[in-house]
Amino acid sequence: MAFRIFEWLDTQPDIKPDAYTYTIMLSVCANLFHKEYPGMRFENARMLFQKCCESGHVNDHVLWKLKLTINEQEYYQLVGAGVEAKTTDLDPSWSRIATMKRGHGDNRNSWSRNRGTSRRM
Repeated sequence: MAFRIFEWLDTQPDIKPDAYTYTIMLSVCANLFHKEYPGMRFENARMLFQKCCESGHVNDHVLWKLKLTINEQEYYQLVGAGVEAKTTDLDPSWSRIATMKRGHGDNRNSWSRNRGTSRRM
């Protein structure tokens, strides 16, 4: 059900997934795809991460959720760096829209200031 909603969201002209949406969907992969089906987990995580990169929404929280979803070898395959890598170590186009994490004492989501017309899911 979550993936059907995500696919619908991704086709809408006036609303698009953001970094928050991608972290939720990676959590779906981590929590709902059993470890006995690593191929299914990886393929869905790969699709989500690629879309996140293409849309420029990769932030450190997305990377953290990706680490929780797939193994180290798969992570390196997707990210091109080890699990210790931060957003600032990666291709800047991947995080052109959402690079900052929520700051201490900051009640606003930092990516909401940079994401244009897209809205959260």
